[in-house]
Amino acid sequence: MMKEKADTWQMELTQLTWEFEKLLNDFDLTRLNQKPDPHQWSPMEIIHHLVLVNTSYFPTFDQLAKNTHQSPILGKIPFIGKKIGQMILDANKKPQKIKTFKTWEPSSGSTYNNDLLAAFFKQQDELSGYIQDLDHLLDQNLMIRSPANDWIFYSLDDAFEIIITHEKRHLNQLEKILK
Repeated sequence: MMKEKADTWQMELTQLTWEFEKLLNDFDLTRLNQKPDPHQWSPMEIIHHLVLVNTSYFPTFDQLAKNTHQSPILGKIPFIGKKIGQMILDANKKPQKIKTFKTWEPSSGSTYNNDLLAAFFKQQDELSGYIQDLDHLLDQNLMIRSPANDWIFYSLDDAFEIIITHEKRHLNQLEKILK
């Protein structure tokens, strides 16, 4: 079952990466750095946000891989983490705008270049590697903290599901902006 879950996420991630690449390749950097309006992120700011969110999980994934991870104290009550994970997943599936944590906000006023796109595709590859490397820890109700807030925790399985769902959300957003 675990391997199946990891394989599914890796396939979804591969598909998402391909769709991001296909979409972004159709536009030049000038267009990708344009905000649709002053209150919305540009396509490149969305990509920067995804890099910030995804890579913020990597230190936790490294700790899990090295077996040095400390689960949150409240993580000993898995149903709380399950509830929190489900709430975050549900929020990511809704179309309305969600305010992100400060640490995950893209640098405002920045003009991004191809280095950001390279960083995005590199971290997609790294994320896929983590899914593969940590698949033996899936389905164990292993609780991790949100990289944005120590008081928010959910299962490792939910973390991967949240990351993938979050990427889908922003891919849809990019498609709407760039159409």
